[in-house]
Amino acid sequence: MPEMPEVEAFKKYVELHSLHKKIVEVTVSVEKVIQGISPTVFKKRLANASFSKVERKGKYLIITLSPSPEKLVFHFGLTGFLMYEKSPKIDVHFSRTSFIFSDQSILHWCSIRLFGKIWLVKNLATIKEIANLGPNALTLSEKKFLNLMTKSKRKNIKSFLMDQETIAGIGNEYSDEILFQAGVAPYHPIKELSQKRRIRIYEEMDKVLRYAIKLRTTEITNMPSAGFFTAGESAKFPSTYLQAHRHTDQRCPKNRTHQLKKAKIAGRTAYYCPKDQT
Repeated sequence: MPEMPEVEAFKKYVELHSLHKKIVEVTVSVEKVIQGISPTVFKKRLANASFSKVERKGKYLIITLSPSPEKLVFHFGLTGFLMYEKSPKIDVHFSRTSFIFSDQSILHWCSIRLFGKIWLVKNLATIKEIANLGPNALTLSEKKFLNLMTKSKRKNIKSFLMDQETIAGIGNEYSDEILFQAGVAPYHPIKELSQKRRIRIYEEMDKVLRYAIKLRTTEITNMPSAGFFTAGESAKFPSTYLQAHRHTDQRCPKNRTHQLKKAKIAGRTAYYCPKDQT
C-alpha cells in the first residue's frame, strides 16, 4: 500500500504535471471508486475546474480545485498509483478514473485491486477517515510521541505505528522498517519497552520516513507503466534497509546468515529478523 513517502511522491508528481490545467473531460470506468455521489455528478462538478494546490494528509492526497470550492481526495488502497500521459498514446493498465486537460494531457488514477477511493467534497471533515486521522508522523514532537505510546501501552508496537487514528502516514512496510532499524520486534508490547527503546523508535521513525520521502520523490519523473513503486523498485533502498530485502532474498541486512521471518500482526504480514529484533 502507498504510505506517506509514496503519497508525498504522488503529490510532487501532480505538481509537476497537472497543476493549473483546465479539466475538459473526466472518465470513470469503475463506478464504485467514487464515494458519496454518482459518477455523473462527479464528472459534472469537475468540468472546467483546475488543480490549484496539492497536499497530503496521512496516506490521502488532497487536491484543491479552482474556481470550485470543492476538494478532490484520493486514497490509493493497496495497489493504487497515478499515471500521466502528455498525449493519449498508450493503453494505461488499471486506469479507473482519468482527468483529461485542455492541452490533451491526461492524469490517470489507477488501482489494480480496486481498494482505493475517490471523494469530491467541500469539507474534508465529512470524510470520516480523514476526520479521525491522528497527527502527521513527521510533525510529532518526541514528547507527544512518547505520550501517545503511554496511552497505547496495551498494544504491540507495530499495531501502534500503523494505527492511523494515533499517528497518520505509516503502514505495513515502513512500520517494519522503523522497527528493524530500531532493533525492536514488531510483536513487542509497548508496556514492556524501556524509555530508551521508545526514544530510539521515535528517532528511527523520523529518519526512515525522511529518507524514504527523499528517495521516492526523486523517482517521480520516471513513472513505470506497470505501477508506481513495485517490489523491484524497493531494491533501490540501501542494502542496510529491510525494504531492500523483503521482496527479494529475505535475508537480514545486518547478518546475511539470518533469515527474515513473517508473522501476521494487526491483520498485516510483518517481516522482521528474529535474531536482531527483540
